[in-house]
Amino acid sequence: MTLEEFLKGFVEFTRLNLSFEIDQKEEEIQVNLMGHDDSVILARNAELLHSLEYLSNKMFERQGRKIIFDCNGYRGIRTEELRLMALAAAEKVKQLGKPYKLNPMPAEERRIVHLSVAEDSQIRTESEGFGENRRVVIYPKLDGIAP
Repeated sequence: MTLEEFLKGFVEFTRLNLSFEIDQKEEEIQVNLMGHDDSVILARNAELLHSLEYLSNKMFERQGRKIIFDCNGYRGIRTEELRLMALAAAEKVKQLGKPYKLNPMPAEERRIVHLSVAEDSQIRTESEGFGENRRVVIYPKLDGIAP
């Protein structure tokens, strides 16, 4: 079974009004979903989008390329949202001197948060928790030294 066959089957089985484009690059495969039922894909913080991506990567991992799903530019918008959230939380931590816990999020989103504030010498970040409850915590550094 190919990725295209899998996606056609998914759309047919779910009866969602969706279409998709597959862009095969050397290092990754990008899948863009679009259509009238895109809101279903993006509901609950794009849970279905993340699930489709995870399942597809598990099914086709022997191809040796990561499969990345997007829907109507959601990834770019979410990346900017996470970056701004991380910067605002870091400012709050510096002002109050207390740790700030972000909501649980998938690994790729936690990575964006960590990288967004990595250059700030007044704070540090850690991921804590397990599974679906894993989150980023932003801590203040005391006199430039992590507690």
